[in-house]
Amino acid sequence: MTSSRPADERGAFAETFLALGPEAPTILPGWDALDLLEHLLLREAAPHLMVGALLPGAVGRRAVAAREQLRTTPWEQLVGRFADGPPPLSPTGRVDALTGQGELLIHHEDLRRAQDGWEPRRLPPEIRADAWRATGLMARAMRVPAEVILVSPHAGRRVGSRRAAGGLRVHGEEIELLLWVTGRDEVARVRIDGDTGGLRALEEGRRGF
Repeated sequence: MTSSRPADERGAFAETFLALGPEAPTILPGWDALDLLEHLLLREAAPHLMVGALLPGAVGRRAVAAREQLRTTPWEQLVGRFADGPPPLSPTGRVDALTGQGELLIHHEDLRRAQDGWEPRRLPPEIRADAWRATGLMARAMRVPAEVILVSPHAGRRVGSRRAAGGLRVHGEEIELLLWVTGRDEVARVRIDGDTGGLRALEEGRRGF
């Protein structure tokens, strides 16, 4: 495995998968570690199976059979496939490079933070920078009618709204802000300050990933 930043995070994620096993819970409703790993593998190597399984007829049956075969593969082999990264022609690698490995960072925490006694990781500066870049990109998908200012220990970012009904300031480490903008309020360790309009907009708005 290379020593690049994406490989480092992927390698850490793979180690977490191996340590916890396929039945470990995640914070995603109804998903265990096997469900999460299946999602990541299909996303990177076989996205057509994700859609195909929903289709009627022979196409749907073949996609369902392929996914069932994937789920019966030994856990260590599945984790090994994930650790190897996406195939050379997969568009996922290019997307992840643009988002600062945002989906890997988020889903790693989806798994870690579902375990008893979890604590935030001490992330190196490069990974914090990746999380901050992903935060900026994914914050654009928020639908909160307020002017939101995200404040990390090293930088700030304004996320405007054309229908701003108030203002919010959300403080936290970069990875915590990434989790917050994607709607993971139950585990994101942030502090929120806002006026009445901003806090109401937060309740009425939508965040998620």
